[in-house]
Amino acid sequence: MCKILSVCITLLIIGSADALKIEINKGDVRPDPIAIVDFFDKNGNDSEKGHAIGEIITRDLELSGLFVPIDSSSFLESSNVLATRGHNIKNWNVLNARFLVYGIINNSGSNFSVDFKLIDVVTGGTMLSMSISGTEAKLRKTAHVIADYIYERVTNEQGYFNTHIIVVESASRAGIRRKTRLVKIDQDGYNPENLTDGSELVLMARYSPDAQNIAYISYSDTDKGILGKSAHVYVMNLQTGSQRLLINKSMMRELIKKNHGNPVQMTYAPRFSSDGKKAVLAIIIDGKSAIYILDIDKNELKQLTKHECIDTSPCFSPDGSRIVFTSNRDGREAIFTMNSDGSDQKKISKEGGKYSQPMWSPRGDLIAFAKTFHGQFYIGVMKPDGSGERLITSGYLVEAPCWASNGRYIAYSCESGPKQKAKVGVVDITGNHTRLIETRGDAMYPAWSPKLAVKIK
Repeated sequence: MCKILSVCITLLIIGSADALKIEINKGDVRPDPIAIVDFFDKNGNDSEKGHAIGEIITRDLELSGLFVPIDSSSFLESSNVLATRGHNIKNWNVLNARFLVYGIINNSGSNFSVDFKLIDVVTGGTMLSMSISGTEAKLRKTAHVIADYIYERVTNEQGYFNTHIIVVESASRAGIRRKTRLVKIDQDGYNPENLTDGSELVLMARYSPDAQNIAYISYSDTDKGILGKSAHVYVMNLQTGSQRLLINKSMMRELIKKNHGNPVQMTYAPRFSSDGKKAVLAIIIDGKSAIYILDIDKNELKQLTKHECIDTSPCFSPDGSRIVFTSNRDGREAIFTMNSDGSDQKKISKEGGKYSQPMWSPRGDLIAFAKTFHGQFYIGVMKPDGSGERLITSGYLVEAPCWASNGRYIAYSCESGPKQKAKVGVVDITGNHTRLIETRGDAMYPAWSPKLAVKIK
């Protein structure tokens, strides 16, 4: 038995991982049938917690687009049989199941542990045998962690169910000026938590690589002499709620000098490097936007592009060596890349239309982007050299793509028509599987967290 943070895990893996790998880069992905039995107590009796965990795991795996849960009414073995005698593989083969998941839940007040198995129904082998402990307050998180282990064992890809998404939600009421709030939700839309109080207009959060901080845009103007009345980038610690300017006042004063003594018109579009030591952002001076890089530890700000056009939406490559951004320097918004020191700036988008909001995949193999072409809105992907462009979803309005931590799914803002509330959609990189995240109201400009630490207690 080994202990990972506060999760107690016993792990058994049998069989060839390569033989079980699912290829999900291709255009046609057929989901595998999986039988997930509600977890039961040691005597095979129904368990309220076990039923809830089973439902969450089932929903997670189904929403991934890679699994089709088999209706439990067709199961040929009861919980009591599984608890006392284990499974008979023939009874699951006849259902055409590819995988089987079942387990025992042990309750101890608000604490519990789950012993579960993942079975390869084709070979009859045990792919995964685990014991994981949790608390009633973290029941959903426990279920997401179990779903991650199942997903990872079957696909050989990193799970993404134990993650959060931060969205921008309207906080305005009729007759009151526009206000928004930042809201953190689980990746499936549950457990909303307000991060800001809705007293100001806030936009577009971005996670730090350790998921401890976010950078976001706010129109808060507590020091008008420095900030004026425009929007600027703030950093929030998600544990303490403390907030600070990303560009400190000393650096801001230097920017004011560059702007002929006037307050900087806007700082926006922030993103962290994968090591968290740097951030890139856009800054508007004299009505023109340029890309800057900030060394966070040294508090040093360096200009990478000129204030001659609109350069914006910078994003680091995973290794930090390159930056992708958009620019209208050629007359129409296009995607460019450059070295992280500002050298070797070159246009990579090759097709027609206007491009915006590029984001490098965590795997480094693709760049996601938003695009308008002939009046239609799209979310697409291309290789880092601009080749292989594919438009994977479209709509009345789709924008602001952001990657899941495993580089297989993209969340984005979408609206279905005029005056319709904004929602957050998710599409896989094949473009064949799309869904909406259920939220308590309108939601836009998603920011998907890195995979979170496995800490249940």
